[in-house]
Amino acid sequence: MSHSTTIEVVHVDTPATPRIATLIDLLFNAFAGLFQPTPPAAPTRVQEAAAVRRLAQSLMDTDPGFAADLYAAASRHEMQDELQAGR
Repeated sequence: MSHSTTIEVVHVDTPATPRIATLIDLLFNAFAGLFQPTPPAAPTRVQEAAAVRRLAQSLMDTDPGFAADLYAAASRHEMQDELQAGR
């Protein structure tokens, strides 16, 4: 006794992308770069020195020597551009 099994394979084509979806995708990709957030600007020496001074002020009660060192470093950091320009 012999048995045979047949399998029928049906191939279904993928549907085409609607034209409006293709157009929207094209427009989105074209204009997406216009709406990217800009990275924040790098802080200036004055802003960096102000942040170090705030840290120094917060440490004044617990470690006044280190706070004084931070104040001095902040002043040197601010004047670094002026010193380099004078050379």
